[in-house]
Amino acid sequence: MSIKNALNFILNIDTNVELRKSCYSCCSQEELLEMLKAYDLVFTKEDFSEAINLFMVKCQTYEQANRVKEIEDWFKLFHH
Repeated sequence: MSIKNALNFILNIDTNVELRKSCYSCCSQEELLEMLKAYDLVFTKEDFSEAINLFMVKCQTYEQANRVKEIEDWFKLFHH
């Protein structure tokens, strides 16, 4: 279930303006993961990594793979 939530997060981060704005208000990955509970998107860092791997396998173009990588890198920025 958590990996599914991470997949949904990745799918919606580009299209859900409210979600994206809420994410940008967070100062850490822990704060981000806590805030995502309000969107019923409960997942761990490990679930997120697994979801990224699943998306990378499904990519059919370099552009798709680059976008998934950008989302992964963006998520990692919250680690610091």
